[in-house]
Amino acid sequence: MTKKYKYQKIKIEILLFVTFIGFGILNLIFAKHSSAQTIELSITPPINEIMIVPGKTVTQTFTITNGGEDGMASIYIIPFKAQGESGAVSLDEKNAITSSSPFASWFSIISPVSSFGEKFYMAGGARQDVLIKISPPVNASEKDYYFTLLYELGNNVPGGITPLGPTNQARIGSNLLISISKDGDTDKIFEILEFSAPKIIDSLGKLNFNVRIANLGSYLFKSNGKITIKPWFGKTETLTLAPVNIISDSVRNVPCLKDEETILCESGYKVLVGIYKSTLEISSDEAISPQTETTTTIAFPFSIIFVFTFIFAILRIIKNTKNKAKNPLDKD
Repeated sequence: MTKKYKYQKIKIEILLFVTFIGFGILNLIFAKHSSAQTIELSITPPINEIMIVPGKTVTQTFTITNGGEDGMASIYIIPFKAQGESGAVSLDEKNAITSSSPFASWFSIISPVSSFGEKFYMAGGARQDVLIKISPPVNASEKDYYFTLLYELGNNVPGGITPLGPTNQARIGSNLLISISKDGDTDKIFEILEFSAPKIIDSLGKLNFNVRIANLGSYLFKSNGKITIKPWFGKTETLTLAPVNIISDSVRNVPCLKDEETILCESGYKVLVGIYKSTLEISSDEAISPQTETTTTIAFPFSIIFVFTFIFAILRIIKNTKNKAKNPLDKD
């Protein structure tokens, strides 16, 4: 190997080493920059159910934690309605509470600012209490009203403070479920729109249920019920419905509850053979007797029969092949 070749090889190795170090430094810089752009907001309580007598005032406190970077924050009150049947909501931002809003007299902010939408500085890692007064008028209709307290944070910080966070805005909200009632009486009117399960199911499968409840009243309804599964023979099983909120004039697909987690409504045991009778019972706080709905499922071992039929056919083919090998046809 010539000296010139060795020299070129060393130059290439040095170049590769420097390039590797350079990429490492760039990765550290970008990682640091990325970590500086964290957005982490939290608000408590995330949902607030409030009963108010018309003409009275209720004060609510919300605590907001900014786990990200410094920024300018603002607070709004925005009406919402149900979106779909999964519990999601749609904010009506065009009708956010302002001085000209029909609900302007209902809400006032005590701290940290004096008006909704007014910006205030909030440092990263800080916590801020937000105090809101809710004062429905004496002539307010007795029903539910739904709003979201929306907290918005951007990095357009005051002059002299260098923004470190992202240029986009972060948002978090707490839903306000306000029930207006003079005597605290909130009639719950609901209907079981659907309670269904497969009519026929293969053995060793699990029963899946679909539960859809319509709130036909003017007040919030919280699902309270169970599904009882009774087979021809075997153990009776009970599934507990999750106590989810179903706001007025909406339909909700209600899940089940297990170990304090919402899950699909599904039997815990695999079905065998026979008829499975499943009954849904659901009630409200005021109801003397629950509403019920029943569905029937027939379990049959289709897969098992198919497997045995397939095995039998294969064995017959093997047997016929062996017989032909032992007794070949006479050739002319």
